[in-house]
Amino acid sequence: MQHSYLELAERLVQDIQADRYRMGERLPSVRQYAAAQGVSVSTTTRCYRHLETLGFVQARSKSGMFVADWKAQQASRCAAAQTSSAADSQKPVEYDKLVSLQHRMTQLYSLTAQPLHLPLHLANAAPEWYPCEALARIGQRVLRSNPAAIGTYPTGTGLPALKAELINGLARCGVDLQPQDLLVTNGSTEALNVALRAVAQPGDAVIVESPVYFGLLQMIENLGLKAVEVPCVPGAGISLEALEYALEHHSGVRAVVAMPNFQNPLGCAMTEKNKRRLLKLVEQHDIALIEDDVFGDLSHAQENEHERPQPVKAWDRQGRVIYCGSCSKSVAPAFRLGWIAGGRYQARIESLKLSHSLVTPLFEQTVLAEFMKAGALPSHLRKLRERLGANVPLALEAVRLHFPAGTQVVSPAGGWWLWIELPSHIDALALLRQSVGLGIAFTPGVLFSATPKFSNYMRLNIGRPWGREMEQGIKSLGTLAGQQRG
Repeated sequence: MQHSYLELAERLVQDIQADRYRMGERLPSVRQYAAAQGVSVSTTTRCYRHLETLGFVQARSKSGMFVADWKAQQASRCAAAQTSSAADSQKPVEYDKLVSLQHRMTQLYSLTAQPLHLPLHLANAAPEWYPCEALARIGQRVLRSNPAAIGTYPTGTGLPALKAELINGLARCGVDLQPQDLLVTNGSTEALNVALRAVAQPGDAVIVESPVYFGLLQMIENLGLKAVEVPCVPGAGISLEALEYALEHHSGVRAVVAMPNFQNPLGCAMTEKNKRRLLKLVEQHDIALIEDDVFGDLSHAQENEHERPQPVKAWDRQGRVIYCGSCSKSVAPAFRLGWIAGGRYQARIESLKLSHSLVTPLFEQTVLAEFMKAGALPSHLRKLRERLGANVPLALEAVRLHFPAGTQVVSPAGGWWLWIELPSHIDALALLRQSVGLGIAFTPGVLFSATPKFSNYMRLNIGRPWGREMEQGIKSLGTLAGQQRG
């Protein structure tokens, strides 16, 4: 059978990516490889030239063809493409609009498009901390084995194979679900959106933690709801005393939205005792608890490394807890896959999802399901937690060393971030304006409330390899902060 040079090149790329030919290794001569593959010499010559253009192989004078450092070249090409794309779409950041609930997300995307070498405002880890190559190999295999799937319209509440893996994983942390209890969504953002719409109507109130993820505040406002902010205590989670007071003194409250495991931005986790108390409060007041557990896999603790903190959903016997999860933080940000277990509200949630976005694409679900089925998730999460745990003391020490006197920093139990309280005279938004000029970004604290009470706070992402660049970046931020005068 005569193969085209592109088919031959694809086969050789697979061998190189699988390390059957290692970096620096000499490839068979053109004639040897042509004979081994049963193709013509001209086809093999075109194949080698094509792979040289792509950066997988390199010719050495009078020595033959060798496997190139293709990983570094691909990373360089990807970075160049991203830089070009950012330049094409780059818009200036309107910093004053960051304080507006309606414009926060838009301006954060504008911030991401700036030429940054340390984007410490992001909500995910560095790409090299994710199993990108493993997922890519699975994706290639899935498309080769069933290309017709691209032309098939997806249906249902989620790929059964993925739902089975998710249910098995949740069972290990005490959540007992059946396939009909779980709905796959387009990320946790859609899960939160349909959860809020299922339990509240425009004009109703929803209790949120404070500080709170700014995207949730914008979502609540867009749905015509009112956000009631309840303090979140560093190291402990939402203040149950303040929550009880709010429930007794605010009318029209339909739900509490909380992150009991590794709250964003504080990184704190509630104790089991307090999780049970939280559940009891929502039961007593006949309302829903929307539990956002997207960071539950990101513990910094090295002990009990195989255990995930139990969500409140594990003790829910009345179906009041609407559980929301996602792979966007822990496995594959680009997949935008989430899930929701709505308890007594499940039928309403499924109807809302159907009218909102019909179904969730199946390709990403298939890739994630196969990754989990192969048993690759535990080792990936273990390595991810180890990296995060190792970064925390280094980042804390860098802040203590380089930031001005009076700076306070929360030591997180999990998640990507440090939550830093600057001296009261420092305006974090003004600090951001200066730091972007140095190629460094962070998230100013004013975004994490509907009021300006966190204007001297900042959230700093530490989910990237630690080295001189990170150390110097934190030093530069500290120097800029120290230059602000009260």
